[in-house]
Amino acid sequence: MQLGEIIRGFNDEASAAEAMIACGDVVLLARVDSMAGRFSESIGEYASGAVRRFANLAGSEDWLGLMNVLERTTDPGAGCLTYMVGWSLKHDEASQAPSAEKGHRHSGCTCGGSGGCS
Repeated sequence: MQLGEIIRGFNDEASAAEAMIACGDVVLLARVDSMAGRFSESIGEYASGAVRRFANLAGSEDWLGLMNVLERTTDPGAGCLTYMVGWSLKHDEASQAPSAEKGHRHSGCTCGGSGGCS
């Protein structure tokens, strides 16, 4: 699987889901589907955006991690897609964390975000 071919196919929702399934990680597909819903995107839109975000925002250690994945995989396209989408999901999930997890107060209670609401 060539990464460029995969990304070009993301315009078609069925092709995008097929590419994610071909990566062999059903949990990753479920996470992408969930996050795509949060951003009102299709699976293909989220996945292609995830690849772009990685290319534009990843640091040196992230690129080194990708190189390690590519050295060990028999399918570089799928390995690259899985790593880049996983990286983007990690960042998006962290930014979407509920305010209680970030230490903010809940409205109308005094728990201070600790979760011990009464």
